[in-house]
Amino acid sequence: MTRVTFSLRSSILLGALLCSAPATAEEPALSLAQARARAASRAPEVRTAMLRIREAEASRAGAGIILPVNPRLQFDVRPGLNQGTGGELGYGTMLDLLFEVTGAGSARVRESEMRTALAKAQSLLTTLEAKLATTEAYVATAVARKQLAYSLDALAIAERLALVARERLAVGAGSQVELSTALAELAERRADVHAAESNESLQQMTLRLLADLPVAGSLTLASSVDSVAAPPEVAAMADQARKMRPDLALIDARVALLRASDERLRKEAHPRLGVYAGLDAAPASPTFAFTGLAVEIPIAQRNQGPRAVAQAEARTELEVAEILLRRIDLELLHRRSAHESARAELAVLVDEGIPVAERRLALVEEGWRSGRFDVFKVTTAADDVVRLKALRIDVLQRLWRERLALERLVGGFPDEES
Repeated sequence: MTRVTFSLRSSILLGALLCSAPATAEEPALSLAQARARAASRAPEVRTAMLRIREAEASRAGAGIILPVNPRLQFDVRPGLNQGTGGELGYGTMLDLLFEVTGAGSARVRESEMRTALAKAQSLLTTLEAKLATTEAYVATAVARKQLAYSLDALAIAERLALVARERLAVGAGSQVELSTALAELAERRADVHAAESNESLQQMTLRLLADLPVAGSLTLASSVDSVAAPPEVAAMADQARKMRPDLALIDARVALLRASDERLRKEAHPRLGVYAGLDAAPASPTFAFTGLAVEIPIAQRNQGPRAVAQAEARTELEVAEILLRRIDLELLHRRSAHESARAELAVLVDEGIPVAERRLALVEEGWRSGRFDVFKVTTAADDVVRLKALRIDVLQRLWRERLALERLVGGFPDEES
């Protein structure tokens, strides 16, 4: 197993000497499955989604209370003002409570549960997207390193051509045109190396962020991205998509929440029952206790607007689900076809195109050294090798894009097959 070594400098005071002792920490190479697993629990978006679940669960607090408002206590003072009651002081007090007796409290509890279910469904979709983004970053990092290796190979060829061009010029077999051509090729290949290094650094940054890896240090990728297995048949993927796609589950959760909200609004519009009790001690009058009932008459305010909005939004979500379901077979069929075409194209480049171009470059370079060809034919052959290797990189990236598109369509592939 490849291991990554980190240097750690520690200072030890020994007598009057300060010496540094190196320490190493071994870390196993990162596989694609490991990166996806880390992203599923540590990616910033996933952590945020988990916090949203806690927020939704907090909405359960107090949802089942059947008192829509706090009890109200009234107290008044009644000084006597007419003849015979002057100087006397009476008072009155009353306590009233309003109750929801038609199930509004249980409807709010149900709505809170649906809000939590929606947050969990969103978390599942976020987790899938994090795994897909991590796969894309892992592949991009591996491809960027392959591109860097190709650039270094091309640079070595260009350096060799420049050296030979100088030698030929020194012995009178070459020309300044030949040397300047070789040096221009060398400069271009050096620039390609710097561009490849920059790209690898940026792709590695994204991978470290998504997989929650250390900011610095060596990063060894254990999984090969050079080939991709054939995906399942369209019928099998379509069946999995209808059962496992998180975005469809998210729509179901939204509809359930909207229906729960509509039910809560309906029950909150039902008449509420009030109970009141009090004491009346007016001046020069007997003291009375009283109690009674009050019923709200919901004539004007019946939550018509909010209920209409919730019902319309639920219908919209169902229409969106129908659209997604109708597109599944079409997208899977053509995405799979593009995936397999890219696999075949990659195989042709790897097995035929690049080896032939490399053999041609070796033959042309040998002929140039012996004076049979000019330098332009050599640089053309070298450019062909670079072009075919760059094309291989492009096809490999396109193949992985189609792979991730298929995985998104079906709701995820097992990590060992990704």
